[in-house]
Amino acid sequence: MEILQYTTPDMVTPLTQFYNRLIAEVPHCYPIQKEEMADAVNGIFSGKDDKNDSETAFVATVGGVVKAFIHVGLCQIGPKANKEDAGLIRFMGYERGARPAGQAVLEKAEEYLKAFDINRICAFRSDNKYRFYHLEYANLSEAFDHVHALLGFNGYHARPRWVFLNWEDYDVTPIPAPIPVKLSVNWRQGRGQRPDCGVIVTQENEQIGECFSFSGGEYSTHHDAQDWCFTTWLEVESEFQGHGLGKFLLQYSLQEMQKIGYRHASVSTSWENFRALLLYSNCGYRVVDRTCEYEKVLSEVPTQE
Repeated sequence: MEILQYTTPDMVTPLTQFYNRLIAEVPHCYPIQKEEMADAVNGIFSGKDDKNDSETAFVATVGGVVKAFIHVGLCQIGPKANKEDAGLIRFMGYERGARPAGQAVLEKAEEYLKAFDINRICAFRSDNKYRFYHLEYANLSEAFDHVHALLGFNGYHARPRWVFLNWEDYDVTPIPAPIPVKLSVNWRQGRGQRPDCGVIVTQENEQIGECFSFSGGEYSTHHDAQDWCFTTWLEVESEFQGHGLGKFLLQYSLQEMQKIGYRHASVSTSWENFRALLLYSNCGYRVVDRTCEYEKVLSEVPTQE
């Protein structure tokens, strides 16, 4: 096994092939082109991501084949008034069965980050993820169970973050508004083949709710992603909650997007937001993934058995 530091763009092709093998079973992850991987690791050479020139990556190969990869740098955490530098694992993966390769790149990355005099390392923060990895807000997918296990074994603590739900081939039955309201639909062309949608609901010229959904093409250039709409925001003012306005607003938004060709719908919420989970799961969505962020305090000694 050989451990290489990512120092030349010539490595982008084997890294792209490795990534595509790795994400085959991860919801909302699609094969990428080498140009997309090149953009993702661009900070290693440009110094434009996060903390100046802190970005780097390590690759483990066996017989010239990539078996593990880790992309690291620095980020800032904590409240605005008292932020601190922390190590960052932007992305990490290793092939199942290649645990020594995964362990080797993780140790190499930690050794590299410790030189920056940090106290903790964060892994798979949604704010620092690759754009094409999963949907917005995603952390480490439960489909990467072997990566979860390796991080936990090395003293990283999981922080449950986001649940993702799908509604494939959705079919929405129109329902009337539970209270008198006025709706406005706003379309915006983003990266996807079909536009993003924002629906605003008002009463007596005052906004009381909103729903925003984006094309799956915002996150992936793959043709299969273009048929998905992803609802990123659904909100109803507190005094209007409890009357079914949220469900009406969501379904109205889905109907509008279905009219222009969207076939499938996805949505996310935090692990602890049971109110939202009740709404989505009773509308027709089903949980397909749970994701976690990880953190390691370097002063702690991991318990290994």
